[in-house]
Amino acid sequence: MRDYKWTSGNEMKYVTEVLENKHKDNPFCDRLERAVAKKYGVKYAISVNSGTSGLHAALVACGVGDGDEVITTPFTVFVDGSMPIMVGAKPVFADIDYKTHNIDPVEVESLITENTKAIIPVSYHGLPYDIDAIMDIAERYGLYVIGDHAQSQLAKYNGQYVGTKEHISMFSFERTKHVACGEGGMLITNDAILAERARKFAGMGFKNLKADTNEMAAITPLSFQNPRYKRNDAIGLNYRLPELCSAVALAQFERVEENVKLRQDIAKLYDGVFENYEYIFKPQSIPFGYTHSYFTYAVKTKLNYDEWMRFHKFVISNGGDDFYAGMGLVYEEPYMAKNGYYLKWHGRCPTAEYIQPGLMQFKTNYRTLKEAKHVIDKLEWCISNYDHFKR
Repeated sequence: MRDYKWTSGNEMKYVTEVLENKHKDNPFCDRLERAVAKKYGVKYAISVNSGTSGLHAALVACGVGDGDEVITTPFTVFVDGSMPIMVGAKPVFADIDYKTHNIDPVEVESLITENTKAIIPVSYHGLPYDIDAIMDIAERYGLYVIGDHAQSQLAKYNGQYVGTKEHISMFSFERTKHVACGEGGMLITNDAILAERARKFAGMGFKNLKADTNEMAAITPLSFQNPRYKRNDAIGLNYRLPELCSAVALAQFERVEENVKLRQDIAKLYDGVFENYEYIFKPQSIPFGYTHSYFTYAVKTKLNYDEWMRFHKFVISNGGDDFYAGMGLVYEEPYMAKNGYYLKWHGRCPTAEYIQPGLMQFKTNYRTLKEAKHVIDKLEWCISNYDHFKR
């Protein structure tokens, strides 16, 4: 495998073409959407300027609003719980599976009420959640499923790319993701109605926007140049992905298999380390038929806060790379606590609350396997020489 750089592909070439105002009739935004739709085998791809705005647009497309409930996991980024609030709904938190760190379908079903409108399950760290189980629940109860696959580009569930079975799904192109353009995202769906609603909301409500039409990406439609033309038949926000970001994202997506393969190869190096220290570290389990894309390599530990911080400092002070903690549970964040969610949900997701304090997420986005091996060798030395871990 060649050395990986952010500019190893067509990034600079495509950005230059944007700046030179080439391809106005075939903008990079459209080309990116077509490439994603083709790769995932779906009818519609809608580009947005972040995964967060994609979730917002998806909720609006599904008609989620005042009085509705949206079931999601607390073991994720804040926006999976905050975006339902943005549209007037209430987030409801289902506990996770200990082995996979992903939402537990049994817990999801136990929380369904007459007010439940949608489920936002998350493929966390790059590992798919149990898509068939969630979709079965949604079908039986008449719910929408908005798949959050922000961290799971090209991950597979029973041999099929994630994001293709749900009613609508989201991917992120943020700077640390498998496909990165600084900020950006993509929605995919096979539902023409959801695609049009999402595109309109993300495109300022322009009436010329349809499920598979992304006019206004690079050139003003001729029809707009008419004094009597009325532009908007819906209300929306400006969540469109800029052409410069689209150009970079397309160049990245052209190499997405290579990018994901590198992370998977790096994960094998971590496997070789942690299999010798299973009494300390328990990596995220991968069920049969699942393919992990390794946004990060996540391991559970029983370390308390002080122990976690001491080991983190020990690794860095001995030449190792830093690593990530597990994000605070969504209902523990200050906004949620201030608005009563902590009091309501604390203690009701015991698995998530047990795992989060000791979780460690190790980086996989190194530029080369050689670079990753150097860092991981340092980590292994630190583990073997850290007094707290010695039996």
